[in-house]
Amino acid sequence: FLSAVRCMMYGFGDDQNPYTESVDILEDLVIEFITEMTHKAMSIGRQGRVQVEDIVFLIRKDPRKFARVKDLLTMNEELKRARKAFDEANYGS
Repeated sequence: FLSAVRCMMYGFGDDQNPYTESVDILEDLVIEFITEMTHKAMSIGRQGRVQVEDIVFLIRKDPRKFARVKDLLTMNEELKRARKAFDEANYGS
């Protein structure tokens, strides 16, 4: 995640080459968040599987995260439809 975190920090206004310690701390926080969410999602959903609905359920009370997830899921569906239409137009079905 280091290069992605570094790019995100720059995108949000940090220096182009942020301190390594800052990047390391942010990476640790991201990994901790992902790990926590995954463990919580595994405990509420089907055993051994994490599904999108589980993540949506966990963040439903945080309006900013919920709105962002809805936007990302909508965009994902639009991309799937666009790819399918492109493939059908170019390769037939």
